[in-house]
Amino acid sequence: MKKYIKLLQGIWVDELSSQIYLCLLENGELSITHISKYTSLHRTQIYRLIPYLLEIGLVIELYQWKRKVYKPAHPEKINREYQKMISDNTKSIHELTHKFDSLEKNTNISFYKWLTGIKKVYHDIVDTLGQWWIFYRITSELDSKYIKSYYQPKDYISLRDKKEIERYVILSDKAFKDKQPKLERDVRVIKNSVDSFDDNISFTIYDDKMSFVDFNSETSIIIESPQIARFQKKIFQLLFKKLDK
Repeated sequence: MKKYIKLLQGIWVDELSSQIYLCLLENGELSITHISKYTSLHRTQIYRLIPYLLEIGLVIELYQWKRKVYKPAHPEKINREYQKMISDNTKSIHELTHKFDSLEKNTNISFYKWLTGIKKVYHDIVDTLGQWWIFYRITSELDSKYIKSYYQPKDYISLRDKKEIERYVILSDKAFKDKQPKLERDVRVIKNSVDSFDDNISFTIYDDKMSFVDFNSETSIIIESPQIARFQKKIFQLLFKKLDK
């Protein structure tokens, strides 16, 4: 009996209502008085519960000699209710997924000031990226050695190299001369004849994020947006292909 009650509870039929349905299955057509006799439920309880069973089609009302009696619907009705519930749940899950995806598409922007903010940006890059992931950077730094020693967190390079993060970098002629060749870094150069490229600003695209660091004012920004990050990555790759090694 308990397993059938549990089955019926799966389609939102409570325990007492389940007892009424199972009683009808065992005994056939019954009046309220007889249902009360077989289930030990009070008649007022049955009068209160029967309307819901009629509403969901699990019990059918008949008239016999001007007297109401009730009979059970075929148990296949339970299966149909389960299938309907699965269909409704699937639709609801799709709706919730859509809401979640819309939430994921929201743009989040974080502003930072001073040295601590710049260090947060460097840490966010290595914390966000996984093993062998890639970032794309355009940098017009004036003094790469000073930036490395003063602004980069001391553990940044070790964390980056431990994850073997690949880098595609566009930088100035002057900054390129200060860089040592590395296998995991591919570099393109803005020639001095094209532009001095000495704005002292760095821009990095990593996963669904972008960061801007203005070393002049020590202002940094992190923008999190899958759509904008993909768009900026396209622009970067187009420019990267056009520039010389």
